[in-house]
Formats: sequence, C-alpha cells, structure tokens
Amino acid sequence: MTAHNHSEKWDVHTHTTLAPDTFSALAKFDRYADFIRIRAHATKPCCAEMVNAKGEVQRVIDHNAYDGGARVAECDIHGVTCQVLSPTPMMIPDYVDHAADAAEICRILNDGNAAIVAQHPTRFTALGALPMRHPAEAIRELERLKTLGMRGIEINSNIDGTDLDAPQFFPIFEAAAALNMAVFLHPWSGFMSPTEERLKRRMNANYNWRPWLVAMGMETALAFDALRSGGVHERLPHLRVMYAHGGGMFPTLLGRLEHGAYCRPDLFTNASPLDAYQTVQQCGIYADTLTHDPFVLQLLIDTLGVNRIAMGSDYPYPLGELDVIGDKQIYPGAMVEHLPESAAGMDAAWQKFHWLPRSNADGARMLPILTAAQKQRMLAGTAREWLAWN
Repeated sequence: MTAHNHSEKWDVHTHTTLAPDTFSALAKFDRYADFIRIRAHATKPCCAEMVNAKGEVQRVIDHNAYDGGARVAECDIHGVTCQVLSPTPMMIPDYVDHAADAAEICRILNDGNAAIVAQHPTRFTALGALPMRHPAEAIRELERLKTLGMRGIEINSNIDGTDLDAPQFFPIFEAAAALNMAVFLHPWSGFMSPTEERLKRRMNANYNWRPWLVAMGMETALAFDALRSGGVHERLPHLRVMYAHGGGMFPTLLGRLEHGAYCRPDLFTNASPLDAYQTVQQCGIYADTLTHDPFVLQLLIDTLGVNRIAMGSDYPYPLGELDVIGDKQIYPGAMVEHLPESAAGMDAAWQKFHWLPRSNADGARMLPILTAAQKQRMLAGTAREWLAWN
C-alpha cells in the first residue's frame, strides 16, 4: 500500500478501549452516568459498541481498538514498528467522586493495556490512566504502573472542570517527574461539553463536529496555559509533557500570551515568571505531528524543533492520520514521510498533498523541506527520548 524507507516508526498517539468480554463484569459502575463500557456488536462481527450507563451507543468501534493482533497487522501495513497505547480519553474516570471506584476503573483500563503489551512486547508500550481527582490513589497507581513497565501516563486537559495547575494535582506531577514517567496530555471535556446553555448550543456536535474540530484545540491550549502560568512546567522543567494534536492552539498563541503579560502585568502577579516562549524553551514540552497540515507542522517545527516533535496518528479513530478508503493516501507518518527532502523533490511531493491549494495570492507555495535526519527524529527518535526508552 505504501513505501516505507525508515528503520523505525513510533506512533505516540494511539488509543485503546476495553474488550467486549469485560462488559458484564463492569456493570457495577453503571451508577456513574458517564461510565463507558464496551459491548459486542449485535450484528457485525469484529465490531463493538461503546455504551454509557443508560445503554446509549456513544460510538461504534472496530476490533482494532482492543485486539492486539489486529493492531499489529495494521501496523505492518503502515510501517509502524511500535505503538504507544493510551486509554480512550472518555474512559478515564475523571467524573468519579469515589476514590476506590476511580482507582479500580483505572486499574482495569491499565491492566487491559498491559495485557496487550505482554502479548506483543516488541510492538507496543503503554501509558496508564490515573484517578486524578484522588491524589493519594493516583500516586499509588502511578507507582504500580512503573512496576508494570509502563513509561508514562495519559491525562485529560482538565479534571472534571478543574484546571491542571490546581494545587492538589502538583504532587502527582511531582511523583511522575521523580519516577521519570512521561505525560501525554489529551483534550477532553471542558469546552467540548459545556453545561451553560448558550455555549452548549454553540458546541453541538451536530454543528460541523465543532467540539472535536475546534474545542479540542482550545482545551489543549487551556491546559498548556494552566501548566505554564501555574508554574508546573517551571517547577518541574524535566517533566516531559507531550501535547496532543500538534499542541492544539497553543503554538499559535505564544506571542499573544507573552504580549498579554507584558501589557497587563497586574493580572499575572501569581503567575510563573517564565513567559510563554521561555517555558517552551526551558521545559520538557513536546507535541505530536497530528496537525493535518504541512504548513502548521512547519510552525510547530519552528516553535519546538524536531527534537520535541513525535509522530502521532490518533489511531484507530476517524480524526486520525489514516485513510484506507479515500484518495489522500493518508497513513501514520504520511505527512512527515511525504514532505520533500530538497527543492528538487518539491513537484513530486506536491502530488501527495493534492487537496491543498498550491498557490495563494502571493503566488506558488513551497512545502516544508525536511532532511532525512529530521524525518527520522520525528518518526522515532523523539518518541524514544520522551519515553526515556534509551
């Protein structure tokens, strides 16, 4: 299907669900309205349904969301040598106010991913979920994840509406740094599912999929602003935090954040003394490549450098970098691999981006040019560094 010229390709942004055979055992958590279980599809083999506490179907999924063998087969097709498994964000129990229940749900999610890794240890590694609302339990689970061989955690952009710089979360981040565990920060909730009625209408999923296409980027930017201005990055500069979807909107806002603090210092009396640019330069901030646009990827490279950018695809979900039936020839790492390595390869590269305008009001555009070394760094080297693999 595709040609791959790289020795390694790591996908840092992939998601899993629980398997359908866990459905009955998880019935006791149905008292939580937002709890998600996986049910075998009634009519389609190799498919399943994500259902909430009321039995309402939230999403239909293929078996590659929970079956390691199916994932390996597709990784082979797309040249992915290692996937980093993370729970599907809506399944992380940030909504659970009962500490023991939240911890148990996280253990179930984490043990599921640990089992997939154990079946295919050379093809997968995993990040765990934590009961973030309950710091003592979260730190215990974090320590257990370390003994399971996991290299980090996935957290959502807010915890049941609370920003990530809230004091109760700092000990968790501090423990992650001490244990040399990476953090994958993924947008969820918040602006994606507001409760205020007017905003709720504006963020209706039926209105051009706006929560996923717009609010996700907003949520990631808000999480960056919280960790930056709240001093978490400043106090823990070696904590390695990977922001999903190319950092969302935060790379485009750095100048505005810095200038705002300059214009109104009175509103930043309790903020970190590092400005937005200094935070990016001095702290462990990473992003995945999932920008869907080569020119936005260039902005990300200009902001972070390839040593802080790793290939991520959002596999196996439809917003990811995967198009098995269309004509875009999209697969994990496609944008990085298809960019030209010199001006001489520009015309050939443009054929791989044929849906983009090749010129604007100023004339012809040049695609970003990446050297082979830059490509390999984003396809594998940065992932290894972020996960402290070497």
